[in-house]
Parts: sequence; structure tokens; C-alpha cells
Amino acid sequence: MSKAKAEKCRKWLELYAIQCERCAVCWWRKYRPGRRCELHHIVGRRGRDPHHHRNLLLVCKDCHEGYHSGGQKSLSLGHILQAKLEEDGEVDLVFLAKLMGRVGLREDPMPLPEWVLEERKHNTGK
Repeated sequence: MSKAKAEKCRKWLELYAIQCERCAVCWWRKYRPGRRCELHHIVGRRGRDPHHHRNLLLVCKDCHEGYHSGGQKSLSLGHILQAKLEEDGEVDLVFLAKLMGRVGLREDPMPLPEWVLEERKHNTGK
């Protein structure tokens, strides 16, 4: 990757992170102490434009680990797609599939698990 392209990517990522206020999954506020927020590439860093906002989601460290590592608080691609849909109002399944070189993703947005809904209540004080 050229220096100019790397700088452009870095700016895309910074801009997206600045615009997001909280973890898209559990709604942990990004400036609240105790957990850091990270950018998640929904379908990885593949294809022509992997750092496009349609492939990004701000998630807290716990939710990020839940997606990549599983465990008691595991999340599937369907859960991540649902969080993206709720956060942005849309999820571009065709774009994401093309990044992976596929016709489809083989998974659609699906309801978030009960533990996420409980965390959201706790994180919003409701």
C-alpha cells in the first residue's frame, strides 16, 4: 500500500471513530472509563475498499472479543450486522459480500442476544 493510500485509510478510520459515540452492540460510551472502543471491520480487511464506513463498526473491547473469540458473551456475524443496521439505519450486504469476493454473505442481521439487551439497559441507565 502506498503512503498516500495508507494516509487516506487512516483518515477514513479516524473520521468514522470520531463520529461514533458508543459501542454499536452494547452501547458502552466510548469516553467512559473501564473499556476502550475499537474499530471492527465487519468482513475483515479484504477487497478494494475495506476501510469504507459500510464495513466498519465501533465496538467496545468486550464485544470485539465476543465476536472474535466467542465465550460466554459470543456474537455472530448476524449480531454484528444487526448492530450495524441499528447504528447506521442500513447495512449494505451486497457491498460486504463483494469485499469477500462472494455473491452473498450467507448470514443476515439477527436479533441480538439477551445479554446485549441487558448491557444496553445498564449502559443507558434505563
